[in-house]
Amino acid sequence: MRKMKIAMVVLFGLFAVLTAGENADLHKTWDTLLQKYVKNGQVNYKGFARDVKLLDGYLEKLDKTDVSSFSREEKLAFWINAYNAFTVKLILEHYPVKSIRKISRPWSRRIWKAAGDTLSLDDIEHKILRKELKEPRIHFAIVCASIGCPNLQSFAFGGARVNEQLGRAAAEFFSSRKHFYFETGGDKVTIFISKIFSWFGEDFGDKKEQRVDFILRFLGKADAEKIKKASSVRMKYLRYNWDLNESNAGL
Repeated sequence: MRKMKIAMVVLFGLFAVLTAGENADLHKTWDTLLQKYVKNGQVNYKGFARDVKLLDGYLEKLDKTDVSSFSREEKLAFWINAYNAFTVKLILEHYPVKSIRKISRPWSRRIWKAAGDTLSLDDIEHKILRKELKEPRIHFAIVCASIGCPNLQSFAFGGARVNEQLGRAAAEFFSSRKHFYFETGGDKVTIFISKIFSWFGEDFGDKKEQRVDFILRFLGKADAEKIKKASSVRMKYLRYNWDLNESNAGL
């Protein structure tokens, strides 16, 4: 019995190692494409179009992947990558297009196959990433192919690194004036923030004070102290730019 238990432990450990390797390799093609065609959040869609067979091969892998045994971190990476890859594919299918909003029902159509299911982008964002996995930082990682969105990163998200990568994406988001800045007037502060904090405010906290506390996590010490010491803080939402996040290299 003891030998059987030891053998089972060894086999389980071997299976875990092999599975981790498979999961790491799953997003390798997507990572290569992102490194090649994305720079500072700007996307070379013409370049992606030249390598569309590689992209399609990656999407086929997503469809055939069973995520039921994945850890929460692996699921986060899987669905963030899936959302972004499907969005790039959507743009390619309608290219050239000036804005994703020129496409009919871009987020609600159930046309994407992943983990053995057929889903919409809304399903991935709202049902899986927001409701099931409950991770507010996904709003700095999933991208709607628009300038107003967070930057599409030049790397694929990975389960072992996803928390560090989400933190990095969030810090980048709050360092960009197109997404966030604040002004002081006496002892009062006005925060100018992306409309993401209006559309999905509850993900960052039920009350304004909780949402401000969330923001403070990603600011430098000096800026965070200025906001903390203010007698009042109000939030204003920035205009969202829906123009395509296309790089000059893609023109």
